[in-house]
Amino acid sequence: MAAAAAGGAEPPLPGGLSLTLREALLKVLENRPQDPVSFLGDYFQSLASAAAASEEKLVPRTQEEQVSNALKQLLFCHYNRPAFSRNTALAFQILSCPTNKRKKPGLKGRVYTELLKQICGSAGPASSSLIHKLRCWDHEAVPFGVFRHGVLTCFVFLDYVKISRRLFEVVAESGEASRTVCQALLEALQDALSTSGSARGTRCLDTASKLSPDQLGHTMEQAMRLRRNETSPPMTREDFTQLTAPLFIQRVKPMC
Repeated sequence: MAAAAAGGAEPPLPGGLSLTLREALLKVLENRPQDPVSFLGDYFQSLASAAAASEEKLVPRTQEEQVSNALKQLLFCHYNRPAFSRNTALAFQILSCPTNKRKKPGLKGRVYTELLKQICGSAGPASSSLIHKLRCWDHEAVPFGVFRHGVLTCFVFLDYVKISRRLFEVVAESGEASRTVCQALLEALQDALSTSGSARGTRCLDTASKLSPDQLGHTMEQAMRLRRNETSPPMTREDFTQLTAPLFIQRVKPMC
């Protein structure tokens, strides 16, 4: 510090540390996380874990750790950002790394399916049919194209579920909604998806998020008139999600 005060230059950072910091900052710029500080914390923790595991020549120790590390890579940024493609490739490499010397490199269906379950965890039981459609046999080799399709589809499905739940909250009272009104919402969503003209998951998501206000208003007006004679029990959010999820899942192309 005395040298700096006298006009001298600060000593340069060690080469390895300088390179690590540069890569970390590039990672932030590439992924543009909402919370850069937490992102950097997770990033450096991943580096430390990888370095410790490398010294023991076990990368990683267990399948659970392998899936956890891959999921962290995939959660670094939203799937609509360019960096997601690179993160997906890195996640595939992590899962393809053998956990011991007796195993050969490559991703097997059991590990791939477990990752899909972890991604879709917040969707609850509604995701079970999607996982079944995307899964591979336990000992089947999973190529990168299949892996990328499955991972991206699961993330798009999560956004679709969020949209469905927001639709339910619009008409819900105390956590429940009229079954007649929910059925009307379901029919409006189904009609919109039927005219989307594409089976792509992202296209279905766009259609679901852009339902015409006039269309919804007309649908709700009819449903409220029919509601007066309703005798069926009300519907919960999870009940509604279980009905809307198949509209998306039926358009998903199985890869295995």
